[in-house]
Amino acid sequence: MHREPKPSRAILSAPFPPSPPHLPSPAVAASSTPSSSRSPRRFKHFRSLLPTTTTSYRAVLSSVCIMAVLFWVVHLLFFSLFPDFTTGNPSTSPSSPIPPPSSPQEEPSVADLALQKILKDSRQILGPFPSSFNKSAAAKRRAQWMTPLPDSLPLTSLKAIPGTHDSATWNFTQATRDVIPSNPSYLPADWFRCQKKSIVESLEAGIRFFDLRYAALEDGGTKGEEGMRLVFWHKMALLSEVATVEDVLFGFYGWLETRGKGETVLISLQYEHPTRSKASNTPQVQRLLHSTLTTSAARRFIYPSHSLPPTLGHARGKIVLLKRFELPDLSLDQQLAVPGLNFSPSIWPENNKGFELVYNQLDLGPGEGEGKKINETAYIEDYFEPNDLPNKMNGSVEENVAAKWEAVEEHLRSAAAASQTSEGEDDGLWITFTSGEHVLNEPNITPEVMALGPEEQRRGQPARKVDGGKGGGRGGTVKGGVNEKLLGLLKEGGPDGLKGKRLGVVVMDFWEMEGEGDLIGALLGLD
Repeated sequence: MHREPKPSRAILSAPFPPSPPHLPSPAVAASSTPSSSRSPRRFKHFRSLLPTTTTSYRAVLSSVCIMAVLFWVVHLLFFSLFPDFTTGNPSTSPSSPIPPPSSPQEEPSVADLALQKILKDSRQILGPFPSSFNKSAAAKRRAQWMTPLPDSLPLTSLKAIPGTHDSATWNFTQATRDVIPSNPSYLPADWFRCQKKSIVESLEAGIRFFDLRYAALEDGGTKGEEGMRLVFWHKMALLSEVATVEDVLFGFYGWLETRGKGETVLISLQYEHPTRSKASNTPQVQRLLHSTLTTSAARRFIYPSHSLPPTLGHARGKIVLLKRFELPDLSLDQQLAVPGLNFSPSIWPENNKGFELVYNQLDLGPGEGEGKKINETAYIEDYFEPNDLPNKMNGSVEENVAAKWEAVEEHLRSAAAASQTSEGEDDGLWITFTSGEHVLNEPNITPEVMALGPEEQRRGQPARKVDGGKGGGRGGTVKGGVNEKLLGLLKEGGPDGLKGKRLGVVVMDFWEMEGEGDLIGALLGLD
């Protein structure tokens, strides 16, 4: 059988291309035997393709690199122009029922997962927290209305700060009340509900003051602080068994970090009493609250002072805490470690048409001003239940609304007048509660009736004569609630109107008015 002859040693020792002077000849390193025969033609052709110098090697390498770069540029350009293009791979095809596995970079961090759990647990109070917020110009104008204002502007000089009263009650419907077994079954939900929009929705709409009320809820199987958590109440109505004060505060922290870096939020945190039989502000409750308000997250987002921030610039991205609670069983150092303005129940009179409250007599913050008397003052109207009507507990709806509105209008006019006479100086923090109720009255005046008027009128039916109830009340023709009267005053210009004037914090029930008017827009001058 014929065999192809093997190449001779001469072929293996064929001369390499000449090397540059500074490199040894590869031929010397390969073999010292001189070539005595010619290479086959196929090897000769292969040698003709090889570069003859090191410079040629580099040129080939550069060409390969350039071609690779051009390939990837074309590849990326193609898929940027045609993002939906698929190669038909079942793991990436749109018709495939099984999505491709996520890359490690797309997996959320442990911190992200923890925040998601907290937001889920708090949604009964906070409301659904969106993965992304509305980016339209109109939505951002409301959600970030403080952001374009100058840093040098004092908080007390803002035209208005819209707020919500009993902000956590928005989800307390009759269905919610019925599924929380600890709630008394004999009181209807509308006696306690003061809002319909969630806290997140209110933040996005421009609300910047929130009235939150807490008390303890104990686990029946665990005694002591380990079985206790701070949750939200409105009197004896438990608003959620799951959402804790710390959970909801984390929701505010998250909103400030993602949406409200140029905003500030005022939170009035009040110990609610009475809630349950024998419940009280025990040392355990005080320690738990102290722990909640001194965490690393709290120190980052709660303004660290017992005074009001001097300017909006100091308050951006922060919570200003109004402390409507006391910590008498904690040490002085522990009490001072909790930031916020002192709005203690002992200095806040009940159901008052107008009072002054000194919330910080000494500057206890760091710096040269420590210990200086500053006597920061708040002027507050909180006449939540008309109790001086001619017919006492048998006043008509009109009488109750008129009595509440009289207190609101007088206080708002005082706030506007104070700003005009102070000549730019800080004239204090003004807070007006437009909210109210008289549920023990006949007829019952729920928070919704006080704010919006009788339900049938809100449905477009004509105003009706309302009997004063038992005891021969005078009755009267009902023409809307407090919110409608407030909206009219805010839109009224001239010396008698309040349009464009400084009003301070205005705390409302059912601010949305179901399309009848834009209270927040009128307060902020955005309507």
